[in-house]
Amino acid sequence: MINSRLQVLLIAVSLSVGNVWALPTTARADEAEAHYRIGLDYKKRGDSAHAIAEMRTAIQLRPDHAAAHMSLGSLLLQSNVFPEALKHFEKSIELSPKHAQAYALAGAAQLRMKHYDLALPHLQKAVELDPHDTQSLSNLGVTLRQLGKNDEAIKLMEEAYKKLPNDPELTNNLGVAMRKERRYEEAIVYFQHAVELRPEENSFRRNLAIALRSAERYQEAITHYVAVTKKDRSDAGALYDLANCYEKMGQLEEAAKAYQQYADLIRYKDSAGAKRATERADSLRNP
Repeated sequence: MINSRLQVLLIAVSLSVGNVWALPTTARADEAEAHYRIGLDYKKRGDSAHAIAEMRTAIQLRPDHAAAHMSLGSLLLQSNVFPEALKHFEKSIELSPKHAQAYALAGAAQLRMKHYDLALPHLQKAVELDPHDTQSLSNLGVTLRQLGKNDEAIKLMEEAYKKLPNDPELTNNLGVAMRKERRYEEAIVYFQHAVELRPEENSFRRNLAIALRSAERYQEAITHYVAVTKKDRSDAGALYDLANCYEKMGQLEEAAKAYQQYADLIRYKDSAGAKRATERADSLRNP
């Protein structure tokens, strides 16, 4: 049920003015605020559809409601409606040019759309306005990597890591940047720390396994690949890497089983790849 105070406010304003488009400016602003607050209430309760509708109404009544633009943009971003989300973040920036989070989310939307060159200035401005925003720092690092500026990304994230050593996303992204430069041992240290900080995050453990395999530390990689594939049985890439690590360690029966599991998983997506994996499993069992 909508918060009763907000409901009373909305009804009172509506009854006092009749036609929305005939509202005096102050009354229109009051009703916009009521819709905005009702939208926040819906958002808090996880009802995105109603929250979006209320935010749209608030903006219709008061187009310069920066907070409503931000909230609507955030809801649309969560719903993967990136172009419209970006439009509202940019409007919020226009209305509140010192609002770091508006730049941060605009950059995040561009990043999700893989518009890396457009994401870059937004994220740089977000970090300039709020140097402790770890998500923007991580996103900026990812953007720089995607633009081929890996050295710059590493430098940025290393400086951030000194100040924020216990941020799991930042730590993981620094590991990814190190791995891309084939600095595997350094990458492993960061991935291990990311896993310690957030052990339930399967993608961090998967990154650690990849770095260990790349560093030819196959037995250690096996431990993490096993954990990854137990948690996500649909991860075909991890299964293939696990099979490869078993093979490198001479654990041929385990390698054959993993290759066959991989083949079974991709059979309907990549029949040729599945056939090759089955043949590899057979050859390991019958050398």
